[in-house]
Amino acid sequence: MIYANERKLCLSGWLFQNSRKEYDTPLKLQKFLLLYESFSKVFGEKPDFGYLRGYKRGPVFSNVWGDYTKERAAFNKAAEESYFSGRVAINEDRAKKSAFIVSVLSENELSELTHAMNLWKSKEERIMSGEYQVDLDERDFNASDTEMILALDRMYPIELVTNAEVISIDNHYFVFKKSDAQKLTEQHFDTLSGLAESEQLFNPVYVDIDEGGRLIID
Repeated sequence: MIYANERKLCLSGWLFQNSRKEYDTPLKLQKFLLLYESFSKVFGEKPDFGYLRGYKRGPVFSNVWGDYTKERAAFNKAAEESYFSGRVAINEDRAKKSAFIVSVLSENELSELTHAMNLWKSKEERIMSGEYQVDLDERDFNASDTEMILALDRMYPIELVTNAEVISIDNHYFVFKKSDAQKLTEQHFDTLSGLAESEQLFNPVYVDIDEGGRLIID
């Protein structure tokens, strides 16, 4: 039996179809859902924070987590069916932005990001002490959380999201313009691998290719 509601199934189905790598990473699916609902709240639409609970790695929609981990095949099927049915309207730009953010940050970075939200921090002591399934309350989503989400909105404009391609190497996420990504050679990939191994880089890493074919790290 699937417990996730139609909204969460539809959003999960969107990620399954449009960003499969992130869908196949349990934590990233959860962060995608949280970001989408947070953007919805900040921009004046009714969010769905139902069944949101606090875990050590951040907020988790427990109904989705249970379905995803215990009934994965059935959840995949239900998510796809819900998405293709169109019964729940999805804001495409919001979904794209939420997916992009989870695609350019590591799991640890995403956990740190959501740990900074009062939505989670307000229950931090209980969560970190080992209390199981601490309910999180939308009323704890405060002005600080709103400012964080607005900052993310400014950092990742939709024009960037739709014109970018992400190359991941060893938990480093290199962001190219789609036109530049088509020019990448084996030598470029060797250079990126070397950077990922030897440099202290902060995700996401924005990269351009100049007229001479050299990689320019922003």
